[in-house]
Amino acid sequence: MAPRGVLDVSVIGGRNLSNPDKEGKIMCIVNYKNQEHRTDAIYCDGTDPEWNEQLLFTIAGSVEDLKIRVHDGDYVTDEEVGHCSIPIDSLVETGYKAQTDASPYEVWRGDEVYGELTVALSFHPEEGHDDEEHEEEDE
Repeated sequence: MAPRGVLDVSVIGGRNLSNPDKEGKIMCIVNYKNQEHRTDAIYCDGTDPEWNEQLLFTIAGSVEDLKIRVHDGDYVTDEEVGHCSIPIDSLVETGYKAQTDASPYEVWRGDEVYGELTVALSFHPEEGHDDEEHEEEDE
């Protein structure tokens, strides 16, 4: 069981993520358990969108992978362009503040790698589980 805290998800950008069916807006829908946040739908005239958005999720109980779906930003069709899954268990299970550098994650469309998303993660445990407080207890 993971400690309680906040997972900070920074959706930085993507490569090769244009919707092959048309030009226009593109966005990410990020899910953790029953929580969902969306990046802004941005116009992308190429294949490398940049969001640079920060999304916050509450972590409690058992740990599941973070799910990101890349969608056509046209709210009429809301067509999925691709998806990826990011394991977070090693980041949060220690119970201490932790982070990952911005890293690329493969985006899948059907059975093929379609492109990639660059995402950075940081975990902020509830008070009482922080590294600094742990060091103070040892002194």
